[in-house]
Amino acid sequence: MVEIVDKIMAELESDPMIHAKSLNLVVGSKGFLKRRKTLEVLGTTESASEKDRAIQIVQRQAGDSYDVEDKIVVIGEQSR
Repeated sequence: MVEIVDKIMAELESDPMIHAKSLNLVVGSKGFLKRRKTLEVLGTTESASEKDRAIQIVQRQAGDSYDVEDKIVVIGEQSR
């Protein structure tokens, strides 16, 4: 499971639109028998577009193998 985190973080860090140092990935499981794998995306971004881009990368890399849980907080934009 560490491989998926390393792979995703490498892509996030190489993307010039994303400040990956403020993001973290946590692999877990859920369900009655803990069979379904989860991937929590935690941290902060400066904009909604940065957040969206990061989540797109995580979802693409995770595929159908993980449920992605978006827990990113946007701190750089004013509320509308």
